[in-house]
Amino acid sequence: MVNSEIVKLIQDTIDSLQDSTSLIYNSKYDGYEVIMHDEVDFQFKENTPKLIEASLQFGSATKNNDLENKYTMSFVVNIFSEVNGYDIAKSLFNDVFKLLTRTYQTLGTYNSKIFFTSPVIMNPYAELGDNFVCLMTMNGSVEFSERVVLGSKYELSLNGVDFIEVKPRQPYILKEAMGGNDLNYSNPSEVKFTKSGNVLTINMVVLYEKIIKTTLTTAETNFNNLFNQLLNECYGASSQSYTLKDTTGTGTSAVVKTITNLTCVRAQKIYDETTGENVLSLQFKVGA
Repeated sequence: MVNSEIVKLIQDTIDSLQDSTSLIYNSKYDGYEVIMHDEVDFQFKENTPKLIEASLQFGSATKNNDLENKYTMSFVVNIFSEVNGYDIAKSLFNDVFKLLTRTYQTLGTYNSKIFFTSPVIMNPYAELGDNFVCLMTMNGSVEFSERVVLGSKYELSLNGVDFIEVKPRQPYILKEAMGGNDLNYSNPSEVKFTKSGNVLTINMVVLYEKIIKTTLTTAETNFNNLFNQLLNECYGASSQSYTLKDTTGTGTSAVVKTITNLTCVRAQKIYDETTGENVLSLQFKVGA
């Protein structure tokens, strides 16, 4: 269903790592040829220097439930390292793991979320002619649907211009109509709701993060300023106004909503002794 698209996704990611004009280019992989195969490779392996090959084995797709046309499928990436080595192949597919795992992708006509594990060595000394290669494997799975909109992105700004992505845990945006229940005098047995206005409430739980470096870029400074301000909300009054940008879905079909003039009305700092994380529970409302 999405087999060939996953093979192409991995191949395109590797090609970008080897493309000097790409933002993710890594000169470490210069000179190496990397070929991805879809399930069955009918060619015999040869002692070709600086050649890395991998093939994918796909499992059966299953339908998640009766309510949505959403499917789940597992797969395995089998990796043959460069001749008489392993570090380049392992490094390369570690980068693939970091770049692609838990990301939202468009695979053909399907919206999808893809998962990977990092590569592990299964056989460090597999013979190939008079040389050897390392055999590695990494597991993956994909959830995909033609209609279900996947993914949501949340960005906060202190000035309405410089937006910083935050990754809240199960955030919600609640619109509540305010008003009163009034009797319908033409029909006393009926009560009607008379709306006088709306109240918008935004709730998000985020981890307190901070970039610690000798020299920070402007973007990194803005990142630290935002999270320091969110932490300060837990300790006292603040006149800070926030702007939220909420992107539902991914790609060109994504729906973007921007909410301005937000005031933090409730803030709580929680220390999680199990993980050592500092958790900020925040609630915002549109201010006057």
